[in-house]
Amino acid sequence: MGKDSNMRKLSIIICIVIAVTSLTMSIGAAETGSVSFNLPDDVTIYSEAAYLVNLDTNEAVYQKNADKRLVPASLTKIMTAILLLEEYKDNIGALSTTYVSGPSTCFDELYMTGASTADIRIGEEVSYKDLLYALMLRSACEAANIIAYNVAGSLEGFVQMMNDKAAELGCTDTHFTNAHGLFWEDHYTTARDMAIITEYAMTLPMFTEISCTPEYTMEATSYHPEPRAISHTNYMMSRMNGGDYYYEYVKGIKTGTLDQAGRCLVSLAFKDGYSYLLVTLNAPQQDAQGNNVFYNFIDAKTIYEWAFDNLEYTDIVLGTEEKAEVPVQYGDGQDYVIAKPAESFSRIWNKSIPLSSIHEDITLAENVVAPVNEGDVLGTLELEYGGQVLATMDLIATTSLARSERSELMTIAQSFVGSPDFYSALKWSALFFLVYTVLIITLKIIFHIQNKKRSRMYGTVKRRR
Repeated sequence: MGKDSNMRKLSIIICIVIAVTSLTMSIGAAETGSVSFNLPDDVTIYSEAAYLVNLDTNEAVYQKNADKRLVPASLTKIMTAILLLEEYKDNIGALSTTYVSGPSTCFDELYMTGASTADIRIGEEVSYKDLLYALMLRSACEAANIIAYNVAGSLEGFVQMMNDKAAELGCTDTHFTNAHGLFWEDHYTTARDMAIITEYAMTLPMFTEISCTPEYTMEATSYHPEPRAISHTNYMMSRMNGGDYYYEYVKGIKTGTLDQAGRCLVSLAFKDGYSYLLVTLNAPQQDAQGNNVFYNFIDAKTIYEWAFDNLEYTDIVLGTEEKAEVPVQYGDGQDYVIAKPAESFSRIWNKSIPLSSIHEDITLAENVVAPVNEGDVLGTLELEYGGQVLATMDLIATTSLARSERSELMTIAQSFVGSPDFYSALKWSALFFLVYTVLIITLKIIFHIQNKKRSRMYGTVKRRR
């Protein structure tokens, strides 16, 4: 009872984390980008591909060949579980009371393949709940086909549903050809796509509870008169089964192993308030000496320990920081206002990297004219690290600035004095003044000459008298 309660609590917590993260990402003013970090050079990751997501912020913080198409093996069963849980999400209790069986077609393709099973037989009535536990813990391939047959009416129809769902979720490099994950041509995914699929699965009722349960007891049936216990194949969860692979912070979700796929793993880890989802694909199955080694578990522990030791939620930019002086025309008492970020910006950051390595690119609005109100958008701030954009946010006015008519007139006058129109007017004024002066002087000379002539004329007349 205690374990069931803990699993339900974990499921609820994860659903809340994902929901709150999605809401936060959608309503934030800053446009954020996903920036991943590199592991130290002396750290070896054996898996061909890996993808680590911080579930608290929905940021991918580590990637290795995240978009390379690889064989997912039994990680495929996560999508199989999704389609069944979607069918019953509005009546989740019915999973415990709905019993189904599979015809021979659900078993024929599994014979002589070495497929993992939960020993479910043709025609055996098993509840959907037990099938889900057999699917996710024991990795039972017959459980996958029984689910597929009963949900879609045929195995082929279910595969089409799987591919439709992958496309709906935005998976661009995923294609399924069966419900169980055995190697068939044209069956592939990527670490990034598998993370997308798993994050969606965790929003569905019971998925996290089921996939993170270490052990489960299946009901007795007509073929199995005694209840039987099954254990999760992720040995990292079990101190008893895991040995040196045990890692106390790991939960679920699914393992997968094929010669063509190597060792694969999707898992969760929780420590000190941080939550992570990790996908690793195609880890070697043996060491150089031919010994069986679970390199997928080794990689998971290495990556999780690095994340918990080095990554922390960090204030990158505070909403109170003054970032720029923005020139303002016609301001009353001053010709600028201070701009600051519209909000604080925080994210998961590698504490070994100084914040000074983040480049700030500021773009300010041009020709800003008073009045300016506090909070007016005056530009943008782009944060960039290593060629990756962390965030783009608005810069806003920290204070208001009123308009001054006197300042406006002075500014207009000053701008006119320095303008081409002013010099043109000055030139024409000078020419006018010159012409006017020449005209006045000429008129004065003419008047002077005329006066002299009159004087002489009047003088001659007087002498004759």
